Amino acid sequence: MTTDKLAPAKMHHFIAEQLLDLAVRGKVLSVLVEESAYLVTLTLPDRSVAFRHLSAYDVGRSLRGDPDALAVLRADLLREVPGALHEAADATHS
Repeated sequence: MTTDKLAPAKMHHFIAEQLLDLAVRGKVLSVLVEESAYLVTLTLPDRSVAFRHLSAYDVGRSLRGDPDALAVLRADLLREVPGALHEAADATHS
């Protein structure tokens, strides 16, 4: 049996910044480190809780400024977020 560990605060803040940049009105509740992924628990604007598995490889590349990895990471965060795709598209066009 493996035990997940809390991710460093830097990772928590990085993911929270992505939500802010994407204009998602959710919050990061926790970020756990798994074998090859981060398990992110979010609260969403409709008061639901969502879980996201983010690739450690993509997160690492995003932290180093890789735009392709950042796009993948943001798409994973936006999955099933009510109204987020529309809001994110509006934010990039203004």
